[in-house]
Amino acid sequence: MFGLFKKTNWKIEGKPLIFFRQVFSQLPADFKFLADGLDKGLYRRFSVNHAMKGHFYSIGFDPSQSDKSMTKGKQFELENIIIKQDGQAFRLNITIYDGLWIGFEIEKDILEFHNYQVDLSSFKKSKSKFAADSKIENLVSGLICEHLDLTNLSEFDVDGKTYYQIKDLEDGNYIAIDNKGKVFGLIHDPYKIELINKSVKQFVDDINNRKFDFDKYLNGTNGYA
Repeated sequence: MFGLFKKTNWKIEGKPLIFFRQVFSQLPADFKFLADGLDKGLYRRFSVNHAMKGHFYSIGFDPSQSDKSMTKGKQFELENIIIKQDGQAFRLNITIYDGLWIGFEIEKDILEFHNYQVDLSSFKKSKSKFAADSKIENLVSGLICEHLDLTNLSEFDVDGKTYYQIKDLEDGNYIAIDNKGKVFGLIHDPYKIELINKSVKQFVDDINNRKFDFDKYLNGTNGYA
């Protein structure tokens, strides 16, 4: 249970930024929008995708840019990008949904790559494997908040219940919604899962109107105080 709350989310800066910049720069010209999004700060974070078995990661966006960068219906997989290091080869697959980079799959931790080469000899574009949960999407449809990630709802299970991440508070702490749109805080130390708001719509309104304070909440007080 406590394993869920170990660090599973990293900023796309430093080594991760250099890694993806090198990969994207070598892709065919049709995929230049990936490098462009990376350079303008559209893609902020990557995190373990708990909904998928294996080595899958989800991408967090800058919400002020994501809506403008979307292209409805532009969805596909970029497969068999081979990362070679020390005589070993690791396959990198990238997922695009509505014109946005939403995730990737690779067996090796990208933070451990050094002196690597990108091999596109077996690279291919294929149909998207991504299937959105329309019920969850409907819960946040039309909601806008620059302090929440409402476009890339990472799914994970805790104590037999499914949650969808809408805010990474860092250090293993999250804010998430359930399938009814209730908002919960998932705190690492001391471990607790607590109801923050019964409505994600109301929660978004409260944040936009500065009625909820994340720092106060992390310091152990009521974020609404």
